[in-house]
Amino acid sequence: MNVFPSAMSAYLRKERVQWSRQLRQNKQSVSGAVRSRAFSKALTGPLERDSVIWESFAGNGALCNPEALFRQMLDDPRFGNFSHTWVLSDKAWSSPFRTKFDKHPRVSFVKYKSTSYFEKLESSQYLINNATFPAEFVKRPDQTYLNMWHGTPLKKMGYDIEGGADGARNVLRNFMSADYLLSQNSFMTNQMYLNAYKLKNVFTGAIIEEGYPRSDSMFRTDAGAFARQALRSRGVETEGKKVLLYAPTWRGESFYKPSADASRLKATLTALRSNPAFDGWVILLKAHQVIFDQLVEDPEFSDFLIHNDVPANEALAITDLLVTDYSSIFVDFLATGRPVAFHVPDSDSYASDRGVYLEASALPGPVSRTVEELNENLAKLRHPGSFESSFPGEYERYAKLSTELTPDDDGEAGKRVLDIVFAGQESGYNVKRDFSDGRKKIVIYLGGMITNGITSSALNLLNSIDSSEYDVTAFFYRSNQRDRRENAAMIPSHVRQLIRDPSILQLPLLGSMQELDEASIDDLPNSDKDTAVWDWEWRRIFGHAEFDAAVDFSGYSSYWTRIVAHATAAKKAIWLHNDLEADAEREVNGVRPHFQNLTGVFKLYRDFDALVSVSPDLNEINRKSLSMYAADEKFTSARNTINVERIRSGSGGSMIENSAAGDYSLRNLGDAVGALGNYYSFEDIITEAHRQQSLSSFVGTGTGATFVTVGRLSPEKNHARLIRAFALIAQNRPEAKLIIIGEGPLEKELKHLTVSLGVAGSVEFTGRLRNPYSVMSACDCFVMSSDYEGQPIVILEARVLGLPIVTTRFGSVHSAMEGSGGLIVDTEDEALADGMQAFLEGQIHALPFDGDAYNKEVIDEFTQVVFG
Repeated sequence: MNVFPSAMSAYLRKERVQWSRQLRQNKQSVSGAVRSRAFSKALTGPLERDSVIWESFAGNGALCNPEALFRQMLDDPRFGNFSHTWVLSDKAWSSPFRTKFDKHPRVSFVKYKSTSYFEKLESSQYLINNATFPAEFVKRPDQTYLNMWHGTPLKKMGYDIEGGADGARNVLRNFMSADYLLSQNSFMTNQMYLNAYKLKNVFTGAIIEEGYPRSDSMFRTDAGAFARQALRSRGVETEGKKVLLYAPTWRGESFYKPSADASRLKATLTALRSNPAFDGWVILLKAHQVIFDQLVEDPEFSDFLIHNDVPANEALAITDLLVTDYSSIFVDFLATGRPVAFHVPDSDSYASDRGVYLEASALPGPVSRTVEELNENLAKLRHPGSFESSFPGEYERYAKLSTELTPDDDGEAGKRVLDIVFAGQESGYNVKRDFSDGRKKIVIYLGGMITNGITSSALNLLNSIDSSEYDVTAFFYRSNQRDRRENAAMIPSHVRQLIRDPSILQLPLLGSMQELDEASIDDLPNSDKDTAVWDWEWRRIFGHAEFDAAVDFSGYSSYWTRIVAHATAAKKAIWLHNDLEADAEREVNGVRPHFQNLTGVFKLYRDFDALVSVSPDLNEINRKSLSMYAADEKFTSARNTINVERIRSGSGGSMIENSAAGDYSLRNLGDAVGALGNYYSFEDIITEAHRQQSLSSFVGTGTGATFVTVGRLSPEKNHARLIRAFALIAQNRPEAKLIIIGEGPLEKELKHLTVSLGVAGSVEFTGRLRNPYSVMSACDCFVMSSDYEGQPIVILEARVLGLPIVTTRFGSVHSAMEGSGGLIVDTEDEALADGMQAFLEGQIHALPFDGDAYNKEVIDEFTQVVFG
C-alpha cells in the first residue's frame, strides 16, 4: 500500500473489505458447486448392495438404538456380507468406538456433512438413524430407510408444541421419507408419530412396535459389564456397590442449541453425595449427549460424569436407583422394575414453555422440586421393597406404565428388528401399515407468505376447508422475516406444514430454470428434460407421500410452479389471481418486476390440469390472453374465500356480550378492568383495547364522512386517481376524510401528491395494519380505484362489514359487486368523484351480505376444480 499515492491507498483500503467478501463468496460458490456435482453424481450412481450407513444424533457418537443394532448385526452370521459406514462428527472422530472398529474389514467411517458423507448417504442400500438426516438428504426409491428415534417422549413433540411447525420441519421430512419407523410402544406410535408429527394419512411406510434394541443390553447375562469397565478405567469402581444415577434431559432453545446449567447440576449432585443415606453408594451423572461437551472439560464433574461412549442403557443396567426429570430414559428403566424418582425444579416453567404428555401427578415415581425433597424421597427408596410401601400410588402407576410403555423390551428387540428390516420377515411381528383415514389429500404451495392479497386468500382458504373431509398440507419457504413468520403463524392447527429449507441441488435447479427462461414457447420440449432433478427436489421435501391433488396457489414464481409440477399427485392445479398478461407487462419505476417469473410460469401451464382464475370474469380475460400457453378446456374459475370470523372479530362485531356484567364507575381504571375481568376473559379485553387503540389512531371524531381504501400502494391499484378524486370532493366538503390502508413502492409519491393537491391534512396513510377491519368498520364508505384486480377480496370484506362501496370498473369487478348495493363507475377522476359524491348525497346503501353462505359456495367451487 505504501507505494501508492495516499488517496489511492485510502481507496484500496476501503475496497479491500469488499474484495475479501467477494473472494469468500466465490470460494463458497465453488465449494457449493463441487458438493452439488458430487451429490448429483451419487444420486444417479449405482447403489452399493448390502451396505448400511449408521448415524445417531448428527454424528455426536455411536449411540442409542443404531449403536445397539449395529453391534448385533455385525455379530449375526446372516449378515456377514454387509459393509457398514458410521457417521461421526469432528468431536466424536477420536472416540473409543472408532478406535475399536477402525481396523474392522467391514466397518468404515465418514465425517458428518463431508462430501464423502453425502456420497455414502446417497449410495448405501440401507440408511439407519435415530434422529434426522440433514435437510440436503434425498431418499432414493430403492434405498431402505429405518428411523429408530431416540425414545418415548414425555416432552411434547412436533406440532403439539405451540408454534412447533418450524422445529418439526426436518423431522417430518425424514419421517415421510422413511420405509420403517421404530416405535417402543403404541403410545409413541399414536401420540408422537401419527398425531404430533401429523403422519396419519401421508406416511406410506411401516411402523414397527417390537421394543428398543438399546434396551437389550440391560437383559444380557453380562449386563453392565461394559459400563463398569469404562468407569473403572476412569477411576470409578462400581463392582459390588449400589449405584444412584442422575440422568436429566437437555434444556435450551432447541435440540441443536441446547444449554447445560452446570451450577444447578453440581448443586444437585453435591446434595446427593452429602446425603448420609447414600454412604457407600456411587453417585453418577449421565448427561444428555447433546450437552456432554459442555461438561466433560469441567474437573468438578470428572468423578461423576459417564462419558458419551458408554451407552445410556449400559449405565441403566448397573443402576439401582434412577433420578431423572423429563427424559425418556425413565421409560427404558421401567423394564427393569427398579425404582425411579423425578426431580423437576422447573416443572411449572418447563411444562408451560415446552409442554409435557405426563403431568407430574401422573409420573411413576415420587416428584421433588427442591434438593431437600429429593433427598427425602430417595432415602425412602433406597431399600429393596420400600418403593411399594413408601409410595403406593406411584408404585401402581409404575406397574401400569411399565406394561403399557415397555411391553417388548425383553432383550430380543434387536433380533426382531433385524428380522423385519434386513431379512424381510414380517409375519408374526407387530408391523403396522396403512395409516389412511379416508380423507382426500391436498398439498398447497402458499406463496411467499408476505402480507398481500394472495397470502390473505390462502389463509382464508385453509381456514375454510373442512378438515374432516380433506387432509391439507401447506408448504412454503422458510424465512426469518417477521412479516412472513407472523403470517405463517396464522395457518390453522389442523393443517400440516412442510417448510422448505435450502437444497444442495440449488445449482442444478437454477441452471434448469435458466434454460426454461431462455426457451421460447415454440422451443419447449414435450416433456421436461430436467425432470430428474425436480423429481429429486420434490422427493427431498415430501419423501414417499402421495396426494390426490397439488395446488400452486401463488402462480407467480416459475421456480415454485416447477416444483409443484413435479408433485406426486393425481391432479395439479395452478391459481391465476390477476390479469396475468397485464401483470407481466406492468412497469414499476421503469422495470417489469413480474415479467420473467410470469413468462416462466406460462410455459409450465402445460404440466397442470386446471388453470384456476379467481372469478368468472377474470377467467375469460386469462383464457383469451394466455390461450397460446394452454388448451381452452384447462381454464376454469373458483372464487376466493373470506375469513368472516376474523373480519367480524377484528371490527368488534363478535365481541362477547354479557348482560350480567352491569355498569361500573370509570373513575378508577384498575377497578374498572378488574370488574370487567369477572365477566369477560382478559384476552378478549386486551383484544378490544388493541382494536380501539388502532381505531382512535386513524379515525377522528369529526362530523365529516370518512372514505377508506385498502390495498398495496402499487401502480395497478391507482391510488393517485383516488386521491385526485378525493381532492375534488374536498373542495366542497373540506370536513371529509380519506384513509388509505396499505404500504408499497408508491407511498412516497402518493404522499407528495396529497401535498401538491392541498389535501394532506385530510388524507391519512396508515401503513400496513394487522387488523384493518377495526379502522374499516369505523369509516363510512369503502372506495376502490384499481385498474385491474383478480378477485377484489377487500370488496367482499367491506360487504361483510356493511360498508357502502364505490369502485372503478375493471374486468373482474362485477362478480364481487353483484347484490352489494354499491356503485361501479368509469375510470376517470371525475367519474370516481361523482360516485363518492353520490354516497354523500345518500344515494348508495349497502345491502346485506351472508359471508358464511358465500364461503360455502366457494369451497364447493374449489373442491370441484381441484378434485372434479
